Amino acid sequence: MFYRSITALVLALLMLLSAVSCGDSNVPDETAADTQTTVVETEAPTLESVSASYADRDYGGYVFRVGVRDEVNWETYDVIAEELTGEAINDAVYNRNTIMEENMNIKITEIRHGRPATNLSQSVTAGTDDYDTVTDGLFIAAPLVTQNMLLDYRDISTVKPSEFYWDPLIYEDCSIAGKSFMMTGDISIMDNAGTWCMMFNKDLIRDNGLESPYDLVNEGRWTLDKMDEMAAAVLTDVDGDGKWTAEDIYGFVTEEYNTAALWSCAGLKILSKDDKDIPYYSYNSERSFDVLTKVINMQYAPYTNMGSGSTVIHGGINAAGDSREKQFAFGKALFYYAGMINITNMRAFDTDFGVIPAPKFDEAQEEYWSNYSNGNFTIYVIPSTCCDALMIGDIMDAMANISAYTLTPAYYDQTLLGKSTRDEESRPMIDLILRTRNFDLGLVYSTGNVVGAFLNLKDTGRISSTFASLDKAAGADLDKLIEDIGNVN
Repeated sequence: MFYRSITALVLALLMLLSAVSCGDSNVPDETAADTQTTVVETEAPTLESVSASYADRDYGGYVFRVGVRDEVNWETYDVIAEELTGEAINDAVYNRNTIMEENMNIKITEIRHGRPATNLSQSVTAGTDDYDTVTDGLFIAAPLVTQNMLLDYRDISTVKPSEFYWDPLIYEDCSIAGKSFMMTGDISIMDNAGTWCMMFNKDLIRDNGLESPYDLVNEGRWTLDKMDEMAAAVLTDVDGDGKWTAEDIYGFVTEEYNTAALWSCAGLKILSKDDKDIPYYSYNSERSFDVLTKVINMQYAPYTNMGSGSTVIHGGINAAGDSREKQFAFGKALFYYAGMINITNMRAFDTDFGVIPAPKFDEAQEEYWSNYSNGNFTIYVIPSTCCDALMIGDIMDAMANISAYTLTPAYYDQTLLGKSTRDEESRPMIDLILRTRNFDLGLVYSTGNVVGAFLNLKDTGRISSTFASLDKAAGADLDKLIEDIGNVN
């Protein structure tokens, strides 16, 4: 994410340039009052000026240890780069780390695990100081919160969540009772990889005389009904055998999780929060069930790979069988809703495609909303065994700030670059997707198996009865979550 605005950048530079070091670890003094009221004209910060603002730090060669994911297809690749290779992301990471290490007198290292959150839990339980921070999926890291194993970012004054290089939505939406344990922003691109987007085939749009999806989004007319209409229009039994196979053209390739994902893009949440920041269930409403009915009908329509009789299954580009990913990559599907990690994968094929957000429920909905993989959208947490929270917070804040001028631009370069052209039309759409993620504590903590109910529902006639049967267990789960958070130090 790159939440850059001139005002925010100017304020960021003024704060950094006015920072005063204190204590043995040279963390900026957060107690000094800012009494400056005169507005001064200044140039927008650059990589050089922002980097120079950290030159007063000296952390004595401290080894900054990051626990990262080492999982096939979702391994972390934005923390360490051993050398310059000419590849955009790698070189951005290398340059960012070099700036930090030289200016702050630190050494950045990573510790790779299949599930780093699990290793953090073992470390904290043993009382050992093995990590300074860990990055892992939302759903995977969430138990660390209720187990009282993490530090509250609101208690770490050197982390500036209001700055443009942090994501304000996750900081606010994933807080409970005024406590925030999860952060992300320009510090990472793995969160972008786990954010869902709608990809569309430009050739099928043109060949079928359909409206431009970009225009529909910009005019506020990109809705579930419009998507349903367009998807149905392209369904074609190419070989005329009366079967729906990989030889045919589908309107939409999808998966079970997208029932919950598309539902949430109507601005709905399983858990909302009251004015005391305490969560409560909000999925049981007439509008919620209206949206869910429409989404289920689309998910299992004849034009999708999950429709009756389809032989196109899950499995990825390299799957042995026919998969939804292949169907879109080979130009035989109009829409594909999945993680943005797939954009880069698809750029390797000849299919000309664009990127837009998921549709709104209807035109009356004011904002587009985006969803994410609750297991693969990665966040940063700080273990309760952290040796010096102010120092670690300062290093992480610098990492996010400098990444805004290195890692984030490289991410856009990689994401927009195809085999022969750059897809500049998708740039503002990606901006829109990343700044409108609808973070839902119900997805993060999966209380009461409500998420499972979404994924398994195929019959719209069973919506009310399905959720009614969950009420008792879901209520008990939520009570336990609130109690656990209340007991966190």
